Amino acid sequence: MRFTILSAAILLGAGSANAQGLAGCKVGDYVAASFGGKWLPSVVVAVDPSNVYPCRIHPLGYMDTMDTSWAPSMLRPYAAATVPIAPYPDDPWVMKMKGQQAFRPDNVLPGAYECYALTGGRLEARFAMNFKVVGGFRYTDWEGKPGMFDFDPGTGDMLFHGAAHDGHRASFKQPSNPPTRNAPPNVTFQMSGDSCDLKM
Repeated sequence: MRFTILSAAILLGAGSANAQGLAGCKVGDYVAASFGGKWLPSVVVAVDPSNVYPCRIHPLGYMDTMDTSWAPSMLRPYAAATVPIAPYPDDPWVMKMKGQQAFRPDNVLPGAYECYALTGGRLEARFAMNFKVVGGFRYTDWEGKPGMFDFDPGTGDMLFHGAAHDGHRASFKQPSNPPTRNAPPNVTFQMSGDSCDLKM
């Protein structure tokens, strides 16, 4: 997760109109989108006709923090992509292409979760958001105060009770089983957008 957010800060950039641009877009279209001057293989995940940039694009192999809206003229055909699909292992769009299903964890892995936020294009540590899952549905906040959380394995949704995160909603993702350092289990808070990786 940490690498992917940094990639977003480095790569994210507005594409420019070009003669090879598309005439339109629809959900599920595979296209090439320009990020930082590189044409990434991407897919259209939403279309909003009322927006000046109606095509919501997801670069394949990245987390959804990279999703960006474009005008059709700013996109190219999928074959114009200049780099391969990125290696994030739990991208549901890539897994769909391969006929695979994402791993769905039954519980939130215990351990210390270190939190970060993208602020002004920079990744900053958010120590006050750090917490530790101590087993079952129990956690402690950064001061060691105990609390609980609900977890829905079907959706990955979490709801915290007590301590510093009381009332906060979040989502849990574990890209692979067993987890890896390159793509660690992650909790993302819905309201603040803080992203917290399991320390491995």
